[in-house]
Amino acid sequence: MLSPCEIGHRDKARSVIGVKNPLLARRPDEPVPGGLLIAQVLWFLAGVLFLGFGGFLIYEHSDTASLNFGAVALALFFAVAGCACAVLGYRLFIGERSARANLTWLGVITALPLLLRFGRYSLLAAIIMFSVALMWTPSSNRYFKIVSPKPAKTRR
Repeated sequence: MLSPCEIGHRDKARSVIGVKNPLLARRPDEPVPGGLLIAQVLWFLAGVLFLGFGGFLIYEHSDTASLNFGAVALALFFAVAGCACAVLGYRLFIGERSARANLTWLGVITALPLLLRFGRYSLLAAIIMFSVALMWTPSSNRYFKIVSPKPAKTRR
């Protein structure tokens, strides 16, 4: 039998054989507020729309002899933003607090220029800003305090 050490821990840790880590992280058992669930779905939708708008932009400019730099740069921006929305949307889905902060910054950085400058992309910008607002409702704040609490501050 294993004897406890001075502070109550075992001298030797038991080794577990045959247990595999899951490929995808599990969702917390805490029920998700309705607003946050809508925001999660809208972030996935925004990722798909970013990728679709980027592809359509390339398609729209492909009939000319060569693509101009602005169209390629905007399509690349849309592709990166779409991938970021998808990855961070999944992290939000599994209940990570850091994903909420990252999506907030991503939403502000991408949606404000789209809303103020580009007419055809204003629907996408409205979806993103609405998702950001839903992530910071009081019920979402309570959910993240339970699921992903902030680490305790260390004293210096």
